[in-house]
Amino acid sequence: MSNGILVFEGMTVGILPGDLTISLEESGSNSSKAILSTAYNVLPIWLRIANDQLLHAKQASEAVATRWEANDEINRELLVAELEPSLQVFVACGISLDALYDQLRPFAKLTQVQIQAWKRNKTAREKQIAEVIRRVYKLPARVSAEFKQNITEILKYRDMAVHPSLELKQTCARSDIPVGVDWKFAAYKYANAAKCFEVTMKMLVYLYERKSGNRECNQQMENIVKALEQLRVVTRTASV
Repeated sequence: MSNGILVFEGMTVGILPGDLTISLEESGSNSSKAILSTAYNVLPIWLRIANDQLLHAKQASEAVATRWEANDEINRELLVAELEPSLQVFVACGISLDALYDQLRPFAKLTQVQIQAWKRNKTAREKQIAEVIRRVYKLPARVSAEFKQNITEILKYRDMAVHPSLELKQTCARSDIPVGVDWKFAAYKYANAAKCFEVTMKMLVYLYERKSGNRECNQQMENIVKALEQLRVVTRTASV
């Protein structure tokens, strides 16, 4: 039997049309019934996943630096241990940007002509995300260009992670190990995963601090920050 609902920080709670009823009894008394509905924003969860996996990637990177030896089997395990969480950082950050796009799109004042043009031209996802952010927050040209570059890089490596290819590519060198490795072990390493997460968070914080011209949009961004605090991803006084 339900005893109410469990509400999380930043969650939207409301009543859908038809879910609030008031009835009048023959005795003259009245009764009411309300069904609450909720919307839990998982964008902060994906950032927490990225944050948690980044910690694992850091530990694995430190192991590569301290435990590398002449035993190839051990070295393979060390590299895979760093690759796995680093891949997840890129994927989680990419999903966070997708979620941000869906959250901001209603405030971007896109015309049907623009939407149809994107569909017709198969406009890249990163361009759509960057354009929606630019419109909602009226970003200066320099900042908008920087956002577009950051988003493009994050989604590029996110997409290569979730749509992996077995195409032959030249091996890559890493400054911390003495042998060449498959490009994935050079691209998806701790240093790059850390940069990915840092850039994603900086963009989010910039938007939070800049504010848009829409109160509802600003409240949604405030809710994201509150949720990130509850999830212990950020501390307001230190990070936001």
